[in-house]
Amino acid sequence: MIFVTIGTGKFEALVKEIDAIALKLKDKITIQLGSGSYKPKNSKWFTFAPDLSKYYKQADLIISHGGPGTVFEILETGKRFIACANVNRTDPRHQVEFLEAISKETNGLIYCTDLKDLYSIIQKAKKQKFARYKKPPCWMDKIVREFVNEN
Repeated sequence: MIFVTIGTGKFEALVKEIDAIALKLKDKITIQLGSGSYKPKNSKWFTFAPDLSKYYKQADLIISHGGPGTVFEILETGKRFIACANVNRTDPRHQVEFLEAISKETNGLIYCTDLKDLYSIIQKAKKQKFARYKKPPCWMDKIVREFVNEN
């Protein structure tokens, strides 16, 4: 099963591309649409859910927008993962820059830079071995506590 998540916003280009290639894929596909208006004809879909973890667990492959919160959440699942930057946002470079950086840091995901390549990237993802993402150590909480205690 392929699960696609858009987050709370719109990512019509991704939803339309998945819907267009759905019949070629032969996989069951479920799409979380967010606030988008395009309704897929070849896939199951829903707009929002309070928790996506059950969909992540059921999926063999997850395709997502490039929001950092969602990307890190999916990376923690260890599932096959394709991330696509949603450039039709207020800041069109935000997800691009983030996905360029995180895809250099880990092979826990494939960054799809052009939705026209999504079908071939899905085929690649089905064969590729993905590494489980390891969070780098973070001491921010300690630094903040020390700063607060000093001031």
